[in-house]
Amino acid sequence: QETTRPPNAFILYRRAKQPGILTRHQGITNNEVSKEIGRMWHEEPAEIRMKFQKMADAAKQEHMKKYPEYRYR
Repeated sequence: QETTRPPNAFILYRRAKQPGILTRHQGITNNEVSKEIGRMWHEEPAEIRMKFQKMADAAKQEHMKKYPEYRYR
């Protein structure tokens, strides 16, 4: 059974921000979305990045409970 990795802080941030970017910039490519979100992430204050890090930590803990044998390869 193939299990996906738990999302990291940036992945959670991207999931939160991508819909708004797609709404504001119709027809933007996935590559352009990635660049824009990467730029936004680096400009976020530490508190915002920490909020997403805490969400990622919680997701990782949940993943460990659900898949105790999981090892990233």
